Amino acid sequence: MKVKLTARLLIACIGILSIQGCSGTPTGQVVAVVNGEEITQQELNAELAEMGQVPAGDKQLIRQQMLQRIIERRLLAQVAKEEELDRDPLYIIRERRLNEELLVQMYGAKTADTVRVPNSAAVQKYIRDNPGKFNQRTAYLVDQVTFDLPRDPKILKALEADKTLADVEATLKSLNVVYAKGKSSVDSGNVPTAVLNQILALPAGEPFIIPAQGKVVVSVITGRQPVAVNERDAVPLAAQAMRSESLSKLMQARLTEAKAAAKITYQPQFEPPADSK
Repeated sequence: MKVKLTARLLIACIGILSIQGCSGTPTGQVVAVVNGEEITQQELNAELAEMGQVPAGDKQLIRQQMLQRIIERRLLAQVAKEEELDRDPLYIIRERRLNEELLVQMYGAKTADTVRVPNSAAVQKYIRDNPGKFNQRTAYLVDQVTFDLPRDPKILKALEADKTLADVEATLKSLNVVYAKGKSSVDSGNVPTAVLNQILALPAGEPFIIPAQGKVVVSVITGRQPVAVNERDAVPLAAQAMRSESLSKLMQARLTEAKAAAKITYQPQFEPPADSK
């Protein structure tokens, strides 16, 4: 039995000699070993790449400093594992979510590589068709009422008849919905043109709703300030916006295909509304 175990260890050692050797000494692509866990050149390079623009200075010193940050994070992660936090159900749920978000992000980046850069004529047409993003870009000052997105769609339906922000508050109070009041601004450059046109077509003082991050934001325009966008900046902004919109359409099309091909079952009380399936 001892002979077999020794042989397995020997084979394992030979298999990783080119990387670090059985002693745990970092060599080759391994820049550090933390309690037996390797940190590779690829990991270090990935961390540096995520910084975006690397600060000016001694590049080797910056790499050494970044490596120390990785080592400290790895040590704390090892301490957390000693406390068996990696077996906590909440950790497992969050790990899965982060993995999914990373995969979606990487898929989006890969798909973005297939989106062509628009030509000059297309960019100029986009600028003409979307004045709210360019030559007529405006910051609209607004009064707002904000509340959590309700589970009952009847609450949002009840707001449709309201003609003023005071009406909205009265409706929410009657439905016992907790809300907050405030002031903000809405940049027309960040609003889809079709939505912006609908907002600007409303009678003065009439509220509009833009959902945001699980919240319902009801706004009323109280003023406006022009936002200057010169022609030199408009062209790259338009090209970027066009590519972003094209990418969004591709991702939505792929999601639609995936939903059509998927087998999804729900408990009755968790089924989505019929119009969102």
